[in-house]
Amino acid sequence: YDVTNRRGELKFILLTLAEHSGDCMLRFVLRSHEAIARIRKHLPGLLALLPGLRVVSVNVQPEHKAVLEGAEEVVLTAERQIEMRINGLPLHLAPRSFFQTNSCVAAALYAQTRDWTDSIDPSNIWDLYCGVGGFALHVANGVRRVVGIESSAEAIASARRSRDEIGIAGVRFEVGDATAFVGDSNPSPDLVIVNPPRRGIGPELSRWLETSSVQHLIYSSCNGDSLARDLAMMPSWVPRKARLLDMFPHTRHYEVLVLLDRVRPRAS
Repeated sequence: YDVTNRRGELKFILLTLAEHSGDCMLRFVLRSHEAIARIRKHLPGLLALLPGLRVVSVNVQPEHKAVLEGAEEVVLTAERQIEMRINGLPLHLAPRSFFQTNSCVAAALYAQTRDWTDSIDPSNIWDLYCGVGGFALHVANGVRRVVGIESSAEAIASARRSRDEIGIAGVRFEVGDATAFVGDSNPSPDLVIVNPPRRGIGPELSRWLETSSVQHLIYSSCNGDSLARDLAMMPSWVPRKARLLDMFPHTRHYEVLVLLDRVRPRAS
């Protein structure tokens, strides 16, 4: 795809590797449906050349703007997910489900969250923007009540599959908007985990956290600017621990994990 002249079909090729198994997922991001028939024609040969290739799909992104993928996904293989094994836990990834970019660093991110959670030992946890359930499944221990909220139905289906395979009790995954969920739910949990997109959790959710009865917060952020804006709206909270993770090697981007405690009475 020629950005300047707005011509061509192939915009991106996205390849995901499950390091523990060698299985791969390949996604073609195209401008239109025009090339799908040709990809289908050559798919048997591609699968024969790459035995580890399990999922092949086409994402259609017709808009000329800085958006990586569109809303339509056409899966061309019988298999629709690959298994990513992180810290021994099976996490299932479908084409349009968010997953951490770097599996090795993701393992450290989840392990750190688990360790901080164990030090708090909460009874009730909300994992907002839970994706395929990585944080929720790491902090669940069969006794804690954990609720994961994610807007992607595909990701929630994957999270439920992982939960059922592990056989862990007390974990519930639901499709929904994080801000709407907290506004409708009562009582508040002991710990909230958030892993929002680059824009952060925003003013409404920040205000809810400031006025809620929640005592502990773990915030995983890939954007220090939005993290700072969100925390500025929560003066009752103070960071206790932080860890910087090189999730995106050879770039200026990073992941930062922050453990916060409420140290002042919540705002009225």
